[in-house]
Amino acid sequence: MNVREELFKNQDLKYKAFHKNLIPTVSDEDIIGVRVPVLRKIAKQAVKENLYIGEDYYEEKMLRGFAVGYKKCTIEEHLEELKRFIPLIDNWAVCDCCCSTYKFVNKEPETVWNFIQPYFDGSEYEVRFAVVMLMDYYLTDDYIERSLNILQTLKSDCYYVNMAIAWAISVAFVKYEQAVCDILENRILSSWVHNKSIQKIRESCRVSKEMKDYLNTLKINKV
Repeated sequence: MNVREELFKNQDLKYKAFHKNLIPTVSDEDIIGVRVPVLRKIAKQAVKENLYIGEDYYEEKMLRGFAVGYKKCTIEEHLEELKRFIPLIDNWAVCDCCCSTYKFVNKEPETVWNFIQPYFDGSEYEVRFAVVMLMDYYLTDDYIERSLNILQTLKSDCYYVNMAIAWAISVAFVKYEQAVCDILENRILSSWVHNKSIQKIRESCRVSKEMKDYLNTLKINKV
């Protein structure tokens, strides 16, 4: 199998037209138009056959990221692969879809926790990567205090970073309601992230109407 040829064999132009609106930071010519389930299938086959995967197209970057999670290797090898992949992330979709694939984190969470820390001080998509990894794997009893401390102190002017922070805060709220309420009541977050976090929490079907009404009173009104 030639990976790039396989991608074009599975091109869906209607899907491309729809999906390109969701990733405005990626140019049209860099998108082939392949659905994620198909990409996952191709990535698994590429890993199995140890095939070369390029990095010119959006879908190739996605495959590179998926491959990091699908390879059968040690945690150290996973992290070496991840270190090479992270600089390729240039949009939220590649970041988020690939992060959700890294189930190897659950085998050695502390090792990966230490690995992601420097990325909180990196570029826009490096920081988003670190925040999404935190959200996917570290909103747990063992890590919630450290995770919330990072989320409430992390400041950025980057849209995709702030969206990720708000998203993570809203996910944390479902399980750690009081801890997140304390952050919102004390207005620790930037105004934009604060209000976006409340919005995303109120969109959840796992939060009571009474709590949604209360959170609405905590919104920061723009002057």
